[in-house]
Amino acid sequence: MSDSYFDRAAADWDDQPRRVQLVKATGAAILHEVQLSKTMGVLDYGCGTGLLGLYLLPHVRSVAGADSSLGMLDVLNKKITEGGLNDMRAIRLDLENDPVPEDRFDLIVVGMAMHHIADVDKVFLAIHTMLRPGGVLCIADLDTEPGVFHPASRPVPHHGFDRDELKKRLEGHGFTGSRDVTVTTFAKPVEAGGEREFSVFLITSIRP
Repeated sequence: MSDSYFDRAAADWDDQPRRVQLVKATGAAILHEVQLSKTMGVLDYGCGTGLLGLYLLPHVRSVAGADSSLGMLDVLNKKITEGGLNDMRAIRLDLENDPVPEDRFDLIVVGMAMHHIADVDKVFLAIHTMLRPGGVLCIADLDTEPGVFHPASRPVPHHGFDRDELKKRLEGHGFTGSRDVTVTTFAKPVEAGGEREFSVFLITSIRP
C-alpha cells in the first residue's frame, strides 16, 4: 500500500475505535509476553501515528516511532510536542529501501505493519542487525486470511501470515525462541458485504 494512502488517512487514523482497541490488546499482549524495563530502548517500526509505542512508553526508557509515511509521522510529532514527551521521537525509515541505521534497540515491535511489507526477509535481516544481543522482536499481525481484510482498491503483499511459517523464517534469519499467542479476534465489515471474523497473533523472537 502506498505511502500516499497513509498520508491521506493519517489525520483521522485514531478515530476508529476498533483500531485503537486492537493496539491496546497488542500492547497488553506484549506486556504479558516480554519483561519490559525502564532501561530498554524500543523501536516501533511501521508505527503509524504511534499508538503502540505510546502504549509501551511508560514501561520503557525510550521509544523511537519509525514509519515511511510522513503524514503519519506528522501526527506522531504533534503528539510528542503536545505531550512534552522527551523520551519519544519520530523518524522516517523504510527498511526495504533505506540503509540500516546505526541505532540499536532492546525491543523492536511491528504492529499490523508486516503484511504491508513486500520483502519481509530483508526487513527481518535489518531488524536482526538493529537489535542488541538478547533483544526481542515482537510482531503482531493477521493470521492468514482470504484477501478480504483490505478492499480490492488497496492491495497488500500478504493476506496475513501462517504463524509456523513465519517463525521458521525468523529462525532462518538468526532469531531463536520464537513463540506465538493470539492477541484478539474481531469482526470487521468486508467489501463483499456483511462481516468476517479475523484473528491477530503476536510472535516474539530473540536475537541471541
